[in-house]
Amino acid sequence: MAEKHDDKDTQYEALLNSNFKQQKLSAWRPVPTIASTTITFIIFGIVFIIIGIIVLIFSNQIREHKIRYDTQCTIDQVCTLEINIEEKLEKPVMVYYQLANFYQNHRRYVKSKSNSQLSGELKTAEDIKSDCEPVYLNKHLHKVYPFEYTQEYIKELEEKYSETELQAYKLNPEAPANPCGLIAKSLFNDTFSFQDSSKSNIFINETGIAWQSDIDMKYKLNDNYQGKMWVNTTDEHFMVWMRPAGLPNFRKLWGKVNQDLMPGKYYIVINNNYPVEKFEGEKYFVLSTVNAFGGKNSFLGISYICVGGICLIMALLFFFGYKSHSKTP
Repeated sequence: MAEKHDDKDTQYEALLNSNFKQQKLSAWRPVPTIASTTITFIIFGIVFIIIGIIVLIFSNQIREHKIRYDTQCTIDQVCTLEINIEEKLEKPVMVYYQLANFYQNHRRYVKSKSNSQLSGELKTAEDIKSDCEPVYLNKHLHKVYPFEYTQEYIKELEEKYSETELQAYKLNPEAPANPCGLIAKSLFNDTFSFQDSSKSNIFINETGIAWQSDIDMKYKLNDNYQGKMWVNTTDEHFMVWMRPAGLPNFRKLWGKVNQDLMPGKYYIVINNNYPVEKFEGEKYFVLSTVNAFGGKNSFLGISYICVGGICLIMALLFFFGYKSHSKTP
């Protein structure tokens, strides 16, 4: 028994005197020198410049056509604009809408939504008030009918019933807005169709434009949504809009044309519903090809080159500073 007790004492003493317990574990502590710092800056500078040049080369291979339409189309009207494509656009051709001077990155705007409501939970007005204020009731939205009502059905109802009888079909103005919040309320609602020179429609695929994680997990409809929602939150256009842009001038994907567009004359039919005059904004319709780096993004390439240039400048400053210091008596 004494021998077993001695073994335990030995193991305990070994543990107490271990490098881990005594905080004597070996470690690598790099000590930067002027030479190593200068070399590091040079390497990073060269790498960033090379990446920037590659990104710019790929970006310059992108072909796009953009047309501003808010100055040519009357609000709440359908207009047709002509666009001339001078060189072949290879499929897939991305269809974007572009907004200018719209600040989606405002803190209050970004926070104004209810994630639990978007995931399909039915919430009371009090539940969503703190998340979505000042837009948490239907009367704050100025929306009248549930989204599942088509324009033809609404017209039929308005012809058939009096204003009092119509209240049974309309959204309750005192009911919780679903979805609530400033982002949802400002949903972009212009629509587009595309035609060739003979006015035949070219199909724009409006699916697969949102993040797959949003489609699979983030946006759901409650089983009892009928008559309670002013917009379909599982619509991919809604999902795309609900991801706020970081800059005031931005593009959002509307759809894809899965065929080559040959040079020639085309037409864009626009339902111009989204007002931009109040914030002095601009609206554009954009057709663009893509490559391995996505769409056109000269800013990213220029940013890499600028960062690389700064690294090289820092390397030179360290080098000449060291030389100057070493000559000082």
